[in-house]
Amino acid sequence: MTIQRARDLLSQSNTDSNELRNAIIALENEKRYVENCILLEFRSKEEGEAVVNEISLLIKQLRQRQCTN
Repeated sequence: MTIQRARDLLSQSNTDSNELRNAIIALENEKRYVENCILLEFRSKEEGEAVVNEISLLIKQLRQRQCTN
């Protein structure tokens, strides 16, 4: 759900800076969770790394959007 919310924010032309900040924080937490799941072998390394990479890209895009607001 966090990933989808970030995608939705990126697709909107008018976003609030607080929403962007909250989405970034939520994604950073999700990223740490997935990384821990990989370490504990609850998730496969390949699948987990794909999710971590997607989250990292979304964080980068949201931060860029934050700078332009």
